[in-house]
Amino acid sequence: MEHQKTVQPAKLIAAVALGGSLAFGGSVLADDGLGDYRDRFEPLPYFPPIPAHNSLTPEKVELGNMLFFEPRISSSGVISCATCHNPALGWSDRIPRATGHDGQIGERNTPTVLNSGFLGSQFWDGREPDLEGQALGPIEADIEMAMDLDMALERLEEFELYQKKFAEAIRMTITRSMPTTWPWPWPASSAR
Repeated sequence: MEHQKTVQPAKLIAAVALGGSLAFGGSVLADDGLGDYRDRFEPLPYFPPIPAHNSLTPEKVELGNMLFFEPRISSSGVISCATCHNPALGWSDRIPRATGHDGQIGERNTPTVLNSGFLGSQFWDGREPDLEGQALGPIEADIEMAMDLDMALERLEEFELYQKKFAEAIRMTITRSMPTTWPWPWPASSAR
């Protein structure tokens, strides 16, 4: 006895619809109303603009990653950059208004840091032109991490690992006398 396969009508319709959308999808997508704009934009480059005075090195990336997740640079010792810019939540925190030091509620929600190096300004109000200007602000902000930069450096100085990583990244020893303005004026002999 020979068995014949029967095709259910719903599966046949779905297959035809899928095939039709694949066959004719190009012409439908070409007329999506965005054709005029496609010629005006280009894909983002692989890296955001890197300042000439602050070259990108693997050592700096590693140190930056460590500092991003380091809660000891907050006055409470429990808040890091990643507290609000949580990688598991799209590098944000998914709450209407950010919560910072001592449970203080901010005025705005936390923006994602994804692709933020490509932005023409930083923070919701655009007060910083680049990431270098933005990086230290939340550490010092009373409502965010509430930490004096000299104290943050003093805390990091206590850890041999940070002394090593700073030395590798910027060829300089962490000291309390380090300038706390950005960009830090590294001596030419220590710059990479």
